[in-house]
Amino acid sequence: MVKKTHLKDTVFFLCSPSLGILDNWLPIIWKLKKKQKDFKFIIIFPRSNFINQINLSNILLILGSNVFDSIVFKSDSGLWLINDSLNKVKSTNNLNIFEWFLLRIIKKLNRFPIFSIFSNLMQLCYKEFSKFLNKKNLFDWNFVENRGLCILYDVYEESKHYNAELMKSFRELPKFSIQHGINISNGGLLENKINLKDLVYRKDIKAYLFSSLELNLYKYEYAIHQSCLEVVGVPRHSFDWIDFIKSNLPKNKNDIDSVLDDSIFIISRPSGTTYFPHDRKKKALENIKSLAWNDLKKNIVVKLHPKEQKDGIYEEVFGCDTYGHKWIYSDLHPFVLGEVSEFAISFFSGVVLDMLALGVPTIEYLDLRGIPEFDNYESLRDKSGNPVLSYRYLDLVLGASDYKELKFYASEIINNRDNIISKLLTRYNEIFPRINHINDKISKDIIRKVLRKY
Repeated sequence: MVKKTHLKDTVFFLCSPSLGILDNWLPIIWKLKKKQKDFKFIIIFPRSNFINQINLSNILLILGSNVFDSIVFKSDSGLWLINDSLNKVKSTNNLNIFEWFLLRIIKKLNRFPIFSIFSNLMQLCYKEFSKFLNKKNLFDWNFVENRGLCILYDVYEESKHYNAELMKSFRELPKFSIQHGINISNGGLLENKINLKDLVYRKDIKAYLFSSLELNLYKYEYAIHQSCLEVVGVPRHSFDWIDFIKSNLPKNKNDIDSVLDDSIFIISRPSGTTYFPHDRKKKALENIKSLAWNDLKKNIVVKLHPKEQKDGIYEEVFGCDTYGHKWIYSDLHPFVLGEVSEFAISFFSGVVLDMLALGVPTIEYLDLRGIPEFDNYESLRDKSGNPVLSYRYLDLVLGASDYKELKFYASEIINNRDNIISKLLTRYNEIFPRINHINDKISKDIIRKVLRKY
């Protein structure tokens, strides 16, 4: 499907650790494609479960399908495959009855070390069977052998074991990095953790940073030379990209989308993490339900995290009988959901900054009190002394640890909206530069470095 001779004009994009990284890279990739029509783009999904996250109605994937010429992905069998459309990738990854049955047996055997020989043997059989079924779509990373123009990714993903194999194939290629979320960190640095004299700084990578707060992280934890770091703001927050997303949304809306009017937008997150156990998420949703339906008479719109599956918790708390007229799930882009919502509630997400870019206030509703990993002498704390994460610490969201605070800030938004937005936006602009035509500038920088143009 891809010839070696074509790889010299190929830009690789590593879609890892989730589809969320596409949100940050696509504005730039789109510009690259527009400027260099002869460039070929290959998107890489390094884990089979990534394919299950693909929603073909997602606006980013719809736009991406117009850019990416091929998709390289790891199947459930462990084989690397290549295809030319997301539709074909989804269908390829749909298991037949035999494969489904075999995988279930393998997973059960893996629980017991005593059966490891049988498990490995069955895995090998499955792999050979899959080779036969997909012989026309097999992809060998040795085929790449550092051919291509460059790789676009998040440098943090180099540390993931499932990326080790393919990163060898990109060892000699120019590398460009943007982080997959919008995590604000100083890298935890400190001289007492790192011997600066022993650091060997890399110059094989150019990293575009959202803010100057990331400089220590990239200099000392990733050991990237200062000359290879550039603070650019958040590419997806450029005004032209926001307008572009809105203008390219699918026109066929569901009938129940009318419920989006007069709503509260929940920026969801999977439960089960250390800082967000299931019981705390359930309690938070019960309080949001009471706030929205009893106090404010608002509807609720839920957008799941890219890694989040429908596990029934929203149905349990909000009810199945109320779905479609008091609450819904939505796959629409956050830019759209934010604009049609009164305000947003997050549990911790970089999407809060998307909301700020639109002038939409967000309440971060997260209680870290009593969780040792986050409530200790090293914890970030708000003005009330509550342990918090970075967005709240930096005053980029309104922070609530309990129902009383949640109600207070909801009331503040409704009664004093302009002042609230002004304060949050002022803080955003202090941290993140908004450079005119930034995606044009980044794309030109990449082209200049790989083709020595401009």
